[in-house]
Amino acid sequence: MKTLYLLLITLLVTTCDSDDSVDPASLLPPITMTGENTFGCLIDGKFFRPRDGRSTINSDNKGLRVVRTENDNLELHVYDRKSDRSGSLFIHLENFYTIGVGEYLIQNATGLRGIDGPNHNYIYGRLFKSNQYQTFLSDNVGVINISVVDTTTQGRRIFAGEFRVTLANSNDTIQVELGRFDINSQTLSQTTFN
Repeated sequence: MKTLYLLLITLLVTTCDSDDSVDPASLLPPITMTGENTFGCLIDGKFFRPRDGRSTINSDNKGLRVVRTENDNLELHVYDRKSDRSGSLFIHLENFYTIGVGEYLIQNATGLRGIDGPNHNYIYGRLFKSNQYQTFLSDNVGVINISVVDTTTQGRRIFAGEFRVTLANSNDTIQVELGRFDINSQTLSQTTFN
């Protein structure tokens, strides 16, 4: 009986010592180009994705919005509304509806968007780091590769791509890596992000 007891304890201790941690990259959505309405990236090695949830009274509660700004610009507004310590990313592509597929080099961000933002490609985020929310801006280090823009239907409804960027503020730098999205703007409003 003692031998069986020692064997069970040894098995239990060995099992508890195994590394059950999840690789954050394994949580990313697959790279697709068919309008699956997915978005994900790693921010300083932590998984970030859009999630619907509670918000202020003056804005909707969607985790991901696509906005066409003045001229032919595209913006992705990405929010994690379920976590009180995650934040948001804003991606601006200048002349997207004219250029379409290709490489978009990221330039400096000001923290403003739409008509008030710069007239070039940029990314910025409001993220929780060092026990407070901070704004991080792109500064000429990053790229977005748009691999698909579906022009076979009315408008450009499906677009997909990958991105990486370094964002910084006066105190800190963060890395956004393995970013990917596959969006169908015609079905996005019916998509739930959990």
